[in-house]
Amino acid sequence: MKRVILIILLASCVASPVLFAQFGIRAGINLANEIKSFSSEDISAGFSTENLTGYHIGLVYQAMPQKSGLGGDLGILLSQKGYTYNDSLSIANAVLQGYKEINYLEIPFNLRYRLKLAFLGIYGYGGLYTGYALNGKKVDETQNSTQEIGFQDFMNRVDFGYNIGVGVEFFRKIQFGATWSQGLKKLHTSGNKNEESINRVFSVNLTYLF
Repeated sequence: MKRVILIILLASCVASPVLFAQFGIRAGINLANEIKSFSSEDISAGFSTENLTGYHIGLVYQAMPQKSGLGGDLGILLSQKGYTYNDSLSIANAVLQGYKEINYLEIPFNLRYRLKLAFLGIYGYGGLYTGYALNGKKVDETQNSTQEIGFQDFMNRVDFGYNIGVGVEFFRKIQFGATWSQGLKKLHTSGNKNEESINRVFSVNLTYLF
């Protein structure tokens, strides 16, 4: 899949004698959650998650032939993911509330299509991402405790998936976008093999291109 996207991007760039490329800074807000699956229906019924509000920030590189609307982009971002939770099973007659937060170093690679309307541009994109968990923590707000998340090995830290997005662009400098990311790898960051989760993130962002 990655090879196909790369070949299409290179072909679109070679087809045009002039390549318009820009570096930029991107920052935005993540609404992150995890799609969880359990081996027991009782656990699933007693444990629920909601969105965790986080952030992402980093650098992007966008390339597009001058006479074509098709191009691509590559980024390197610090992205915060996780979830907030309610747990009614861990302690009898009590409901635990808190959140899990993991900081990823993430690299997205997308194909983009841009439609130019005078000084305004409308664009859409889709592609793949891969991420590496730098650190994480699980906070129990009911008992006021914090537990660092451990990662057993390298692959336990790795996440990957796909993303799609749309946005508007002004003067080829300022971009407002929204992205939906869906993980493809099952995660076991809790150390419990009977509990699996997949990252899911909706984000909005602002990009300034140089």
